[in-house]
Amino acid sequence: MNILVVVDVPSRWLKLAQFLRSTHYSPRLAENTIEAINLFPEVDLIMVDAELSSGGVELCRELRCRGYCRPLIVMALESLDDVRLSGADDWLEFPFYGPEVLLKVELLLTRYQMWTTQTMPRFCGSFCDIFPALDSDQPLEDRVKQRFDQ
Repeated sequence: MNILVVVDVPSRWLKLAQFLRSTHYSPRLAENTIEAINLFPEVDLIMVDAELSSGGVELCRELRCRGYCRPLIVMALESLDDVRLSGADDWLEFPFYGPEVLLKVELLLTRYQMWTTQTMPRFCGSFCDIFPALDSDQPLEDRVKQRFDQ
């Protein structure tokens, strides 16, 4: 399984790549959003650093807007509202705890494989359909309240 890790801090990449390789996954590195957008069709799961200098949370939203329906994990120092509303399936907190990384990766990949083999209808809507006008100047919290108060 190919896992794309989007980070621009080398120490985070080295530790995570070493762990993923030891568990028989094939990690690939993207150091910015452009590389990630070019590589996302080729991977089974994406892990994005929320603190990415080119915008990690925004990258998650962009990937969903482009139709990426596979598992997406956002990595952050803490659970912030933006992280929780990024469109990711799950999140991990820095520093990593290896068994938790493995558990979340395996759970999301298994769930995705089960989801894609079902014959029943399923939702793979665009994140942009759920949260329109993400590029708005209005604060995210206000847009979310506005969306769900309708």
